[in-house]
Amino acid sequence: MSEEAMDTAKALVGDLNLPKGMDPVTFVQDVVDQVIKDFALDRNRLAASSISLVHLLADDIAEGLAGHRADEVFAAFYRLDLGEGLIRETLEAQDRRAAALTLARLSVKRAAMKVWSRWNYKSQTS
Repeated sequence: MSEEAMDTAKALVGDLNLPKGMDPVTFVQDVVDQVIKDFALDRNRLAASSISLVHLLADDIAEGLAGHRADEVFAAFYRLDLGEGLIRETLEAQDRRAAALTLARLSVKRAAMKVWSRWNYKSQTS
């Protein structure tokens, strides 16, 4: 297991331990897959990108909120259970670019918790 994957996984789950049977590389990939699914991101665009998932997602969120895809962006937030109050507070307290970056970070963190919960539940029921 790579040290980078372990550091990334630890940053995503904080003080929580990875569920039994899950390695950090798989966890990080599952989080990426969850974000791709919830935001309908292009996997090839992400693979070809030289910027991080968070920054690519921030660009997508900013573009979506500024254009005709706001409903899609808010639907992704809903699927990740970000909470309407948190979203509104973030959008009102910051300029659009900064808000998009904050919302991207929160979205990745929530995707990590979603993956963690799913795996943790599986390991308890197996």
